[in-house]
Amino acid sequence: MLDSIETPLLNIFFKTSRKVFKLLFSELEKIKLHPGQPPILLLLLKEENITQIDIANKVCVKASTIAVMLKKMEKNGLIEKKIDKNDKRVYYICLTKKGKDLAEQTKQILNKVEDEITSGLNEYEKNSLVEGLKKILFKIDKIQNPDKG
Repeated sequence: MLDSIETPLLNIFFKTSRKVFKLLFSELEKIKLHPGQPPILLLLLKEENITQIDIANKVCVKASTIAVMLKKMEKNGLIEKKIDKNDKRVYYICLTKKGKDLAEQTKQILNKVEDEITSGLNEYEKNSLVEGLKKILFKIDKIQNPDKG
């Protein structure tokens, strides 16, 4: 572990990330959902009929990883694939009724967890935290993809 005096921000990121993951994992486990699935479910709730590549790009996960996750989600009856009428090589992913219901439950869990972990912050502090993290995320994207901007 990095020394907290030398890298206090990274230290708190590591600790926070692990604890949030553990908290979410325990909550999502109650509805038999893998922690990697909520971003996909919520994306599909917002954007029906989206391609696997678009899902991978929007949730920032490798296409091969998304393929494995979608296969499990299809097996569990959460999603279905629809072939494009004009191009049989293209298929779209959409939620089933079961998937939509689970996505709604997931939204409730995520909202509950977010409310719980930020209950000690006022609105200004929450907004400042979000804006600061957005700036850090933007900077990380620039470091990882120097050709894109």
